[in-house]
Amino acid sequence: MNDFFKGDDNFVGTKGLVFIGNKVLIYRRDAQAPKYPLHLDVPGGGAEPNETPFETFKREVKEEFGLDLTAEQVVYSRRYQSSLNANEFGWYAVAKLPEEQVNRIKFGNEGLEYLLMTLEEFLKQDDAWPAYQKRAEDYANSLMNNPLLD
Repeated sequence: MNDFFKGDDNFVGTKGLVFIGNKVLIYRRDAQAPKYPLHLDVPGGGAEPNETPFETFKREVKEEFGLDLTAEQVVYSRRYQSSLNANEFGWYAVAKLPEEQVNRIKFGNEGLEYLLMTLEEFLKQDDAWPAYQKRAEDYANSLMNNPLLD
């Protein structure tokens, strides 16, 4: 996971799960979104120059939900090859925040609404962005292989 906190010349962005207590923070994309309009999505987005994957995730979560992440709250990260460009990579991370952070959510202007649901509920949604739902499933599968991550 240390690479998540270092520079990565070929990464384009970071998205992932933010647990608040035992629920994940999800939002519904608006109708004007260029990809997967009105679908459920996870926090995160594109990298700015000279950001590490963690810095991108931290900034995006702050912009989208008003929440501050620390490196210690990140419990999982994985690098994925872009489906659009074989020379680019994206990161998927999982952060865990205490349940009382729900009162600090300040939903930004990206999307229609935010929702809190269990990971199992998110994995069953028919209207979630498929790639990020699959990455959430990869995380869930890693828990079965390594219970210490839970």
